[in-house]
Amino acid sequence: MAEPRKRRSTGKVTLADVAKLAGVGSMTVSRALRTPDQVSDKLREKIQQAVDELGYIPNKAAGALASGQSDTIAVILPSLTEKVSADFIAPFQKAMAKNGYQVLIGYSNDSMEQEENLLTSMLANNPAAVVLFGSERSAKSRKMLESVEFPILEANEINPLAIDLNIGIDHYQAAKALTRQLIEQGYKNIGFIGAHGDQTILNKQLRGWQAGMIEGYLTPDHFLTSHEGATLALGSEGVAKLLLRQRELDAMICNHEAIALGALFECQRRVIKVPDSLALTCLDGGAICAQSHPDITAIHIDYQAMGEQAAQLLLDKLNGNSKASEPSAIDVGFKLVNRASSHKLAI
Repeated sequence: MAEPRKRRSTGKVTLADVAKLAGVGSMTVSRALRTPDQVSDKLREKIQQAVDELGYIPNKAAGALASGQSDTIAVILPSLTEKVSADFIAPFQKAMAKNGYQVLIGYSNDSMEQEENLLTSMLANNPAAVVLFGSERSAKSRKMLESVEFPILEANEINPLAIDLNIGIDHYQAAKALTRQLIEQGYKNIGFIGAHGDQTILNKQLRGWQAGMIEGYLTPDHFLTSHEGATLALGSEGVAKLLLRQRELDAMICNHEAIALGALFECQRRVIKVPDSLALTCLDGGAICAQSHPDITAIHIDYQAMGEQAAQLLLDKLNGNSKASEPSAIDVGFKLVNRASSHKLAI
């Protein structure tokens, strides 16, 4: 009869196992892992060999509790695909890793409830700092964040009521600037199509468009917004519905690239010439706006620069380099790129 095979042990490798293999005490191993500069190079190499051989994973959460310090930066992204998230997180994570911090990412899908759940879990692990997007928080989330002592950074939207650190752009001014640009080029009946994403940002964009129209002695009556995410279908629907309400519309502002592209496709289906019959613009344009035909006039936001500056702002606070005279909020600004989709001489 064959001897039964022994099951592979599933026991977790402990600090004591590493110490035994390395032939040193547990305290020495702990010191080598937490503060390697306090042990000799030879001893540190010997302990690291034992760690590698056993596959030991240090319990950093326990170390953080013992020392009162953490090397984890908790980041909650509103999306995993939007360029605001993708462009921001790469340079941010690179800068934080260079300074010894690990980035732990959560995904809220633009849901305050999901963000609240993530925060409850992340804050329980005592991170070194938390990074969030926008200013739309649940009451519980805000209360939790206001009770912690480590830095909180809110990105993408300039917010006078930010809890701590803040970096972003003024979406109200961006929408107003684009509206004024269209008016200066001779457009008079300008519509607006916007998707939810972050409700506070959409509201600021909508108010910026309205303010630009009113200052130009024009009526901001024609707009379509959705509580759902930005889609091609919304852009198509927006063009169809707004032109049905007001056939005299001569320009459209979309708050997202997908909406702008959907609007362009709808114009092409209806044989509406852009920009001769209808100008199309976008409040947050990137590669899609630059490569479409015709290319689309857009507000450009440098999210990579935002990520780099956010990391530096946070590192200064973590390292105690921030001065009372230095701002805790940074407006990274925006650039209005005028392209063929709205090229019209002022009349």
